Amino acid sequence: MSQSNSEEFWFSPLFRIAGYVLLALSLLDIISIFIPPGFTNPAWEFQMASHLVERSPVPLIGLVFLLIGEKNFKIFKFLSRAALVAGILFLLLLPLIVSSAWRIHEGGDRQIAQQSAQLQVIKQQLSQAQTDREITDTLSRFNLRINAPKAQNPQQLKSQIIAGIANSEKKFQAQAEKNTDNSLNLTKNVIKTGLGTLIAGAFFLMVWRGTANTVKGSQTRKQKLSNHLPLVNE
Repeated sequence: MSQSNSEEFWFSPLFRIAGYVLLALSLLDIISIFIPPGFTNPAWEFQMASHLVERSPVPLIGLVFLLIGEKNFKIFKFLSRAALVAGILFLLLLPLIVSSAWRIHEGGDRQIAQQSAQLQVIKQQLSQAQTDREITDTLSRFNLRINAPKAQNPQQLKSQIIAGIANSEKKFQAQAEKNTDNSLNLTKNVIKTGLGTLIAGAFFLMVWRGTANTVKGSQTRKQKLSNHLPLVNE
């Protein structure tokens, strides 16, 4: 046995075993990402896509190792098609990443806007209420529960609530500024995850394209051989 044949004999099984181990570990990791599922939740969807991109190198390396060491043609053909499916799925993650990031951004701003608008309505109604009865009716209309001593009259409650609304407005303004900073970080993560998705998807498709020629050539050789078999039998 020559030295090159000996090296091939020892290294091919190692590549194949390493490939199966890496793919098995990747499968366990991917399953953990989807448990528990949170589809329709934009934060979960974006985090799921980010985790898949971050973990993509391991199945990529495992797939390449398997394609190098696997001698069974049927398994080789299956792995080639699996690379095609994985590449398409990674590319399909890109619109999901953009969509979930947009919903995260819009959801935060919408919540602050709704709460701020509600406080403005309460503040306006209380400002217009002058008598004790009007103040009490306004508090009941908005279902406001005030933890205050019974000795306090409605006018004092009105002043306290308006002061509390002013403090809440300051908190909403600070939260809006924080959301602006978060939007910048979210944009960076979208670019990073999106580029990672494109790179991983493109590499899987490259693997499929390279192995598809091998599969096609092997099938062509088998077809030619089968066409000549009747002549040999005659």
